Amino acid sequence: MWTVGRGDTLKLGRTKISLEDDRLTLQDDYVTRNIHTHAEEVEVRPNPPVNVPSKVTDYLMIRMEESLIPLDGQELWISAPYDLDISLNGKIIGFLSPFRVKYSLYGPTTEGIVCRYHESPTSEAPLRGIDAKVKVVFKVRNPREVDRIVIPVNELDIFFKDGILYYEVVEVTVGDDLYVEMKNEPPVDADLVYPPVKSVDLIRRIASGYRMVW
Repeated sequence: MWTVGRGDTLKLGRTKISLEDDRLTLQDDYVTRNIHTHAEEVEVRPNPPVNVPSKVTDYLMIRMEESLIPLDGQELWISAPYDLDISLNGKIIGFLSPFRVKYSLYGPTTEGIVCRYHESPTSEAPLRGIDAKVKVVFKVRNPREVDRIVIPVNELDIFFKDGILYYEVVEVTVGDDLYVEMKNEPPVDADLVYPPVKSVDLIRRIASGYRMVW
């Protein structure tokens, strides 16, 4: 999605990618790598935020700065992190994070899951910033307070438009517990940039939802 040519530098959040002379430099808060190469350019694409510093989970927990009791059909926007993959000659050679990486446990110690952790404000329209924008749609069967959302990102689609990254639409069914489902559709008219081919495996898609029971 981004291309770094010879003599160029790309800075995004906490990342820096430079291609100078015969050296490619990759840098974020967790790694600095120098790679010898004669390539004229490298490609940089967004990825789900689970690869830095190493992959330990397929879940992202977004904690809202203010909890809310959503209404049926209500839509709001939150922000989310993402990783970057760097490809050289068509092969991924590493991952970087434009954001500080934090993890948290969702649920009890013995039965919970480890999640990538992110805090976000809520708004009626996408907020400015380099974060990915996430449109959340609520279906309310039993009103209750919501202060966080656990998103399964192993089947995540990421979209791009006018310099802004978007997650696919997230639907949250509010009842005795919360059920989070990825809708496999863009929140705005935008281009798919991850994965390269849109997922059409509906059975796998349905199975990728997550029930928040605690």
